[in-house]
Amino acid sequence: MVRANGVDLCVEQFGDPAHPTILLVHGASASMLWWPRELCERLAAGRRHVIRFDNRDTGRSTTFPVGRPGYSLADLADDAIGILDALGVERAHLIGRSMAGGIVTLAALLHPDRVDSLTLVSTTTGGAGLPGMAREFIEYTSTRRPNPSDPADVVDFIIGLMRVYAGESPYFDEAAEAAVRAIAEQDLTRTADIAACLTNHFAIDLSVPDRAAGRTVDVPVLILHGDLDPVFPPAHALATQQHYPGSQLVILPRTGHDLPPQTWDVAVPAILNHTSGGWEAEAERIFTAASAAGDSAGWFETLYNAGAEGSVELPWSRREAHALLVQWATQNNVSGAGRTALVVGCGLGADAEFVAELGFDTTAFDASATAVRIAEQRFPGTKVHYQHADLFEPPADWSQSFDLVVEIFTVQALPRSLRDRAISAISDFVAPDGTLFVVYAIEDNDDSDSDTDTPTTDTPPWPLTRAEVESFADGDLTLVTLEKAEFPGRPGEHRWRGEFRRLPADLPL
Repeated sequence: MVRANGVDLCVEQFGDPAHPTILLVHGASASMLWWPRELCERLAAGRRHVIRFDNRDTGRSTTFPVGRPGYSLADLADDAIGILDALGVERAHLIGRSMAGGIVTLAALLHPDRVDSLTLVSTTTGGAGLPGMAREFIEYTSTRRPNPSDPADVVDFIIGLMRVYAGESPYFDEAAEAAVRAIAEQDLTRTADIAACLTNHFAIDLSVPDRAAGRTVDVPVLILHGDLDPVFPPAHALATQQHYPGSQLVILPRTGHDLPPQTWDVAVPAILNHTSGGWEAEAERIFTAASAAGDSAGWFETLYNAGAEGSVELPWSRREAHALLVQWATQNNVSGAGRTALVVGCGLGADAEFVAELGFDTTAFDASATAVRIAEQRFPGTKVHYQHADLFEPPADWSQSFDLVVEIFTVQALPRSLRDRAISAISDFVAPDGTLFVVYAIEDNDDSDSDTDTPTTDTPPWPLTRAEVESFADGDLTLVTLEKAEFPGRPGEHRWRGEFRRLPADLPL
């Protein structure tokens, strides 16, 4: 229980509070239990801190006299922010379902500095001209009056309500009915005042307070809506999308006015993507968790897999080869006819495809099996030999076997404790008289002639110093050029670009 906005609210948390917070707000008469624990845990497994809670007059939270709630929709919005205060959360992503779409929208208007995004589930703008509710829903809710003193009758009412919420959806089957019954029975045992729960949310003041006048929602908006919603038909979702320019609409097939488990494979990745802050931010969280688990080189697969699932944008997803590679190959008239090439940490394949177009018999590998699979899907009919391989345990026949080795950014994505091993492993791929081409971000703390100063961070990428790049030159692998090359089309932005060559095997001594 927490004290928030002058009332006591029952709260439950899932996941790591260091991760982005998602606050789940349910609709009329629904306690936190109607955000199923399994859904909360699935969101938390996606590196989110998830909070669900009992609104006023639901569950264990503060109740008010039946029919006289004495609070407004704005108070419920303030309650949501009050929970963040009580838990020490500075900002959160708010998800509102049905009536709670209005609660979270109002919270974003009243407290714009506390809300990172909105997700609106099965809700409406209430605009004029939108289609009305289904006849079956209206008939049920206008004629069925449960007896608050008879728990069995209330449970039967809730089951019937969820059935009409589902409308024509096939997902409300016997298993769904049993799950609803279990939640309803559990909910009744913990609800302080059943009559108030069934009544008061329909008696509150829904008006927008003066303090929100003239304000607009200025955060990203995701809309999740069933295509069979009998309460707010899909036209309501389209109107909501038009109301929030730039918002994303995800229509849930065969779904009514609910969010059944059958939709979670779509809904959960959409929510995680929406609340990720971008793939770079997600990469930091994934690396931190992997590093804490002692697997600081294994985070690539987790990140690419999240991208494949749609939980975050695909990382490093450029379709064109790196501009500094293209420029170098063009300026040096590089031709690969009759020669072999290896692309290290190939990611989604753009650089490897370019190298193959130069005529090289190209092999490309990545530590992420998912990245390799996506690369092959992106380039059907490719000539590149994509492989899932470990930089530190590569196939034995790769040693000094490639006429061109392309390495862009892989080393800077690995912890410094692995840097020397990575540099040595990459150097070993270069064949006699072969070339190693590298590109890295610039670390200038020991380089006074720099125009950039990149601080050291706890998470990748970790830029390389000049000395670290030069350390590829070891034994018979020699430095040809190392420059701070300006990124084409980005004035003032520079990267290390280096070229190394291994001495021919038959060079006379």
